[in-house]
This record gives sequence, structure tokens and C-alpha cells, in this order.
Amino acid sequence: MSKKILIMAGGTGGHIFPALSISNELKKRGVEVEWLGGNNSMESELVPNHSIKFHGVYTSGIRGKKIITLVKAIFLLAYGFIQTTFVFLRYRPNVVIGMGGYTSGIGGLIAKIFFVPLFIHEQNTIPGSTNKLLSKISTNCFQAFENSFDESLNAITTGNPILFEPINKKVPSKVRNLLILGGSLGAKAINETMPNISITLNIWHQTGKNHFEEVKTFYKNSHHLEVNIEPFIENMAEAYAWADIVICRAGAMTVSELIATKTIGILIPFPYAIDNHQTVNAEYLSKNEAGILIKESNFSSEIIDKEITQLNSEKIIRMIKNIDLLKVQHPEQLIADYLLS
Repeated sequence: MSKKILIMAGGTGGHIFPALSISNELKKRGVEVEWLGGNNSMESELVPNHSIKFHGVYTSGIRGKKIITLVKAIFLLAYGFIQTTFVFLRYRPNVVIGMGGYTSGIGGLIAKIFFVPLFIHEQNTIPGSTNKLLSKISTNCFQAFENSFDESLNAITTGNPILFEPINKKVPSKVRNLLILGGSLGAKAINETMPNISITLNIWHQTGKNHFEEVKTFYKNSHHLEVNIEPFIENMAEAYAWADIVICRAGAMTVSELIATKTIGILIPFPYAIDNHQTVNAEYLSKNEAGILIKESNFSSEIIDKEITQLNSEKIIRMIKNIDLLKVQHPEQLIADYLLS
């Protein structure tokens, strides 16, 4: 009889996409995988497309809520707790893994009550509220980056699983191809600033669906740039293979993709991210001379011109070597090995 593993993840792509990568690896090994997530959520639309049985439950965060919405949130959490209990009773998983998000918190507590081995995976350099709580009761903790959890937990550094296989590429002697990932949350500053750079480059700019038409107008007078503008890039492996450098925010998955593809990033952290985690994510690269951190308050086309101009062959080679030192090979396989051991 095959092992049954319940994946608990939801809320944002940063939780969902690495969980999908782990799920796909487990299914390859003949494991029966089911998923616990939120009703009417991002995961409720994505997960069934990967032929994974999805259990949707009611959830709500309580952090920063006003009194009326707090009361409502508590009722929803209580109802979600009951729903999740029934999922455990019906499915009877042998192991559960929580990737963060509110459903992961509820499921983790119920796993502990039912004596089901509980693993958690933290994608960011700073653990989220759910993983901070569950780390105290989990069987083991996985972390994408060194020292995310307290040393006493003996967390295993696995990296972040990504959903594509990186393509090998040559180390560039200079920067010619610039990939701009401006489609993420709060990337307005990136979309508005980058068309004003003065150096001559080939540009591939992901704008996000809502900003596509607007960004096209920003490039109207940028005749020195060879520009390909898309609302969404389907093949990210191809995009990273093409890029000599990337301008982006510093979400956990973006940082992990830069590491996995051995690509230099100029990171502009979203300044309003919870616990300022994007800045800490970016510092993980910049402090290891594996990326360039620019705070949004200092971000300008002139700064980008300067940073790219300073990237000579010697510096590029050194930074890519440093990126490679941070890389964990096949995180999804490593995590699957632990879950099945």
C-alpha cells in the first residue's frame, strides 16, 4: 500500500508553487498525494489542474484585524478546524507537510492531535507566523535559506523547489540581455523606471496583465532599446537562460529561481512586505556577493545604468561562482526523501 501524504499550502504563489513541485516529485514515486487549502482561493484553481485531490476549507488570518472582522475570522477558523478534522478522519494521511498559510496552521495542529508526523517548509529567510508556531511542534523543519529557523530546531536547508528545470547557459562576458520581472505585487516602480535607462540593451519585460498596455507606452521613446514586452512569460526556464541579468522584486521564489539558474539579479525589495522579509531575502544574495540590492527609495534609472556598466567579465564570473555556492541540488527530491524515510 502506497504512503499517503497531505500537502498543506495556500494563499500565495510563494507557498503554492514549491508545494506543487514537491507533490509532482512524490507522485512520480507512487505516493498518494492530497492537498488541503482554502476555499475560493488561488490554490483551489491551480491544484486540481495537476491531478491532485483538493480539500477546500474555510480559513482567515487574524493578524491586524479590527474587532468585527476579528470575530468573523475566529468563527471561520473554528469552522475550518472542524472541516480539516473531517479531512484527516477520511484521508488518514501517514505524513503531512505544511508550506505556510492559514490552512497549514490549522492542519498542523490537527496533525499533532492525531499523532501524524508533521513537517514544515519555510520559503523565506524570515519564517511566517504559521511556520513560527508549527516549528515548535513539528517532527522536522525544512528551510530554503540557512539560519531561517533558530539553531535549536536543527532545520534542514533544502532550498526552494521550483516548477521548471533550469537550462544550462554560458557565463556572459558582459551584460547584453536584461530580463525585467515587473509583474509581481507592487512592481509599479520597476515598470515605470526601467524604460528610462540610457545604456543599450536587449530587454524582455514581464509587466503583469494589468500593466501591459501602460508599460508599452513607457517604451515609446526608448529607441536605443530592443524590447520584447509581455504581460506574462510562460516559459521561465527559457527566460532565465536568455538573461544575463534580472531586475526584480525579492520574493522567496524569485530569489530561489535566480540561484537555481545561476543568474545575477538586481533586487528591489517590496518595501511593504510583511516583516520586511523581501529585504532580508535580497540581503541573502547581496551579503554573499551573489546579487545586487537596491532599496526602492534609492531606485532610479541612473543607478541601474551605473550598476550594469560596472558588471565587467571578472565581476560577473565571481558573482556567478558565489551564486553556485548557495545552490541546493533538486530541493524537491531532497524533501521527498525525508518525507518517505
